[in-house]
Amino acid sequence: MELQTPNPFQELLLKAPLDEHLFAGTGKGPGKSAGVKFLVARDASLLKEDYACLIIRSSYQALLEIQADLLKYLSAVFPGTKYSTADSVFRLGGRDAPFGTVELAYSASSPMEQVRAMTRLQGRSKSTIIVDEAGATPTILEFTDELAGVLRGSPTVPRRMIVLANPGGPAHAALKARFVDPLPFELTHMKPQRFFSDHYQRFVISLTANATVNPHLDFEAYRREVQLMAHDDPDVLAALLEGKWGDLAGGSAFGPVWSPRRCRHELPSGYQLSEHMPRPFVVGDWGMSAPSAWYLCVPRPPGLDTPLGSIHLADELYTCSRDRSGRQWSQGSMLTNQEQAEALREWLERWGLRPRQIKILCDDAVFARNGSPNGSVAGDFKMAGVPLQPVGKNTATMESGLGALKSRLSSTRKNFTAPWLTWSTRCAAWEATVPSLSRDPNNVERIASGQVDHACDAGRYAVVWSNAKWITGQTDVRVW
Repeated sequence: MELQTPNPFQELLLKAPLDEHLFAGTGKGPGKSAGVKFLVARDASLLKEDYACLIIRSSYQALLEIQADLLKYLSAVFPGTKYSTADSVFRLGGRDAPFGTVELAYSASSPMEQVRAMTRLQGRSKSTIIVDEAGATPTILEFTDELAGVLRGSPTVPRRMIVLANPGGPAHAALKARFVDPLPFELTHMKPQRFFSDHYQRFVISLTANATVNPHLDFEAYRREVQLMAHDDPDVLAALLEGKWGDLAGGSAFGPVWSPRRCRHELPSGYQLSEHMPRPFVVGDWGMSAPSAWYLCVPRPPGLDTPLGSIHLADELYTCSRDRSGRQWSQGSMLTNQEQAEALREWLERWGLRPRQIKILCDDAVFARNGSPNGSVAGDFKMAGVPLQPVGKNTATMESGLGALKSRLSSTRKNFTAPWLTWSTRCAAWEATVPSLSRDPNNVERIASGQVDHACDAGRYAVVWSNAKWITGQTDVRVW
């Protein structure tokens, strides 16, 4: 059998040092997944019996695809290679594994499945972890961080993690923050960059590429196919085709409508919100072990000629934990209700506003009686001087609320007869989490469970409440 040879991108992967983490965040088509077998074969031939590799994909079905490719190639490179379906392990060169082992596993997508997947993998010792299609799983970096303990062995054996991903998936924001933002220069085609990662406390190499390096693809024909996937959005097209890690639409839920270039807006310097009409209001999605997301919403924002009913997210209060790598958008800060109420009060004071001066709307669930001395979460806030009001999210289904949110994002600065939604650059969690949300595979009108959707929920509440309160469109008639 004639062995397949690596293309220029795959050769670049093979040049990376064995003791440094590697991030290949490319567009579609250069051959990342196909390059896994070349990495495995080369490393196994160098490390021999000390080579212990773990390859992770998001689902069992995805593993079957790479399993067939690995079996065909590794059996030719290492005659006698055995594959055990019972434990999903390749023993390279024979049952005694003279060239090491390769184990296949999946990360799953939901939190409960990830716990079970993690339980299966604990206690192993691996020299290499390869995470393929990492961008498809929103919490993949949390999963790999928990898995870091299996990267262990003899001090003389190099250990590393290899992450392969496309920009624009559910994990776009997290991958960008960890592997792209720390780079000194913009990441461009076939020009790898090396940086020291504070998170991993070691050097990491990041690189990108496009499908022009793949001799098995007609690039121009492939471009036309990718254009259909991108829905004519230039940012999404640049991500999928060129591997650009910019401020694009991340996940499939908001891909066609997300555009920071259209939707960012800043209030005029020194503008007094206390005198603004219609009155600003606050919406929030409460959490304790999960983050709380609060947004200061300004109807008909100054400095921008907007249709009636438009909303501007002027500021954000997002309570989450933090570590040396930065803010952890998926983990709450464990602040008590009284502490969160105090933070809300101080946050509003920066804008010259007081809690009893404006409406503060929150998820209806905080008004449910929970046995606390004050009756409910809302009761705790009220005792702390921050009265909450129910947003009335039951007036619209989640599907219709998300539809209204996407409609506003799509209309902003394009359709002057429909209300817009704009936001300030102060809304860091909004820009970091909303674009990476993916659809529920069982109901494409909903957001998939297990994602960091707190900011999205708060934005949805703002739109639902605003749509119920005001007539939207071209007229200036205001309904209270």
